[in-house]
Amino acid sequence: MNIGKTTLFCFLILFACQSFALEIKKVKYITDQIVTVNCAIGIATIIQVPDPPNSVVIGDQDAFKVEYLDKAITIKPLRSNGVTNLYIYTDWQRYNVKLVTGYQSNADYVVYFENYKSPPKNSKKDLIWTPFKESLNDNGLILSILRLGKTSDGVLIIEFEMTANFKEKINPEWIWITQDKVSKTIHGLFLSSLKISPDHTVTGMMQILRKDIDTTKPLDLELRRKKISQIVIPKVSKWK
Repeated sequence: MNIGKTTLFCFLILFACQSFALEIKKVKYITDQIVTVNCAIGIATIIQVPDPPNSVVIGDQDAFKVEYLDKAITIKPLRSNGVTNLYIYTDWQRYNVKLVTGYQSNADYVVYFENYKSPPKNSKKDLIWTPFKESLNDNGLILSILRLGKTSDGVLIIEFEMTANFKEKINPEWIWITQDKVSKTIHGLFLSSLKISPDHTVTGMMQILRKDIDTTKPLDLELRRKKISQIVIPKVSKWK
């Protein structure tokens, strides 16, 4: 009997350890990899990255609540069967995440990201931000640039937010980047939601490539909605 009880006790301990291990995920992150993180209603999932995040962009703000402090990002699903993308930016890296809401038995409680290759010590930061605050107003819809970023590999980032005193669905085709009245390619446009209202601010981020523009001339961010409104952005050569 004692042997049986001991065997059963060891089995229960082993099962508990295996179950706990399933809830902890460690990822060796490779650039441009997309990592799936499983979430569940009633559970807060923590994603921890090697460096403190300086910006987080989520595709569907109505499906997930995102908060971050120091190196940890907390994900809380707001509805079942939610699926969206999440971008976590640090000084060194952009982490691409796919969030999926499902059963609690499959949920990841903690996800640790580890860089496949550590950034060299004392090297130049990969992402540098320049403070820049300008706004435009298109019949009550206000688009405000918050800051400008650039990476060592030639990616330029414009972070912004949109507010309005009415409800409306946002059309991404309203947003343009031009230079000398010639449109420039936007390689990435991320919006936290496509629905805007007085109590719902939409955050966004767009990416353009340095090679596609003249860095010695200003850029224009245009909102082509009911009229063409624009913000003049300083030439990239003056960014930090």
